[in-house]
Amino acid sequence: MYSWSSKHYRVLSDSGLPAAMETARKLEAALSLYNEYLHLDLEQLGNQLRVRIFEDKRDYDSYLDRLISETRSDFVYISYTDPNRSELVGFHREEKDFDPSLLHYGFIQFLSAYVPTAPLWIEEGMATYLEYASYDPMTDSYRWRPNFAWLDSLKNILANEEITGELTLRDLLLISKEQAQARIEIFYPTAWGLVHFLLQSTDKSHNRILWESLAALDAGATLSGNSRRVLERAFRWVDLAGLQNSFESYISSLMTFNDLVRLGVDQYGSQELSSARASFERALALRSDNYIPYYYLGLIAYQDKDFEAAREFYMRAMDLGIDAALINYALGVNAFADKRYSTAREYLLKARELDPESYEEKTDSLLQRIEIIQ
Repeated sequence: MYSWSSKHYRVLSDSGLPAAMETARKLEAALSLYNEYLHLDLEQLGNQLRVRIFEDKRDYDSYLDRLISETRSDFVYISYTDPNRSELVGFHREEKDFDPSLLHYGFIQFLSAYVPTAPLWIEEGMATYLEYASYDPMTDSYRWRPNFAWLDSLKNILANEEITGELTLRDLLLISKEQAQARIEIFYPTAWGLVHFLLQSTDKSHNRILWESLAALDAGATLSGNSRRVLERAFRWVDLAGLQNSFESYISSLMTFNDLVRLGVDQYGSQELSSARASFERALALRSDNYIPYYYLGLIAYQDKDFEAAREFYMRAMDLGIDAALINYALGVNAFADKRYSTAREYLLKARELDPESYEEKTDSLLQRIEIIQ
């Protein structure tokens, strides 16, 4: 294993020194993100946090099998009584999968270095809340982005009173590891949702609950002890039934990427262009790797006669894999409206070549007009 030490981390990697350095760089940026919420004294961290990353999943499995006699599908934080032996262990994947795992389990490792027995809803809820942050290599920093991966599941849970009754808010605050494991399909969405609600609610009294929960943690307490400390100190004056209602109302108001795209398409179909634009822009704030919002933003810009903006949106949709014939036709129509007739002709001919059945008739009339104009 190649080893690289940064200020707060020692990273071991079998992929080479550059890989160890890059992981350490991301972890230092992640630590800054974590501490925007935790406000822990880094001088008290003591030894560097240990991280081991394997290039091959099989080597990762083999290592875990020797340590804990089992394997995992994701990263794992292995904690020992001796903090010098504790380590975060993971394996390389595509960046879109690697970074969320690094952020999630890196948060658990960082929090555990100070409070080994934080309530599970705080530990897992905040780790999930932060895991979708976006890394900027130019500034070596992470920018928080909402993680709505659990939103649909949580909405379904809250819509079913029978399921909701299996894990009340009070149950969640006091949950043990065994109870969380037994209700894992309910625990994870609810823990994420509670943290998201407490941090993102416009009601400052809700925000204060989480800060008081973090302030109540005791490094020497047990899991059940810390859970009760948080309940008694941060939730003592809170009407749990009222908070549950506020929580459920807030979650039901949230919209996923797919929700926003569907809304935008409906608004576009009704010619509510300003509202549609806002919906597609909100969708892109959640996910920028899907061509649908870009295509519709191009259509809206075209109707607003902002042909250059339309072209840029269409080209982005093309880069992300939209149907080639469709986007060439859209680019051709846009170029024709912008009086770039030679360019329009190229795009229209390409659309017809790619899908003559759908676009031959549509393109012919425009191509004939171009011939006349030129």
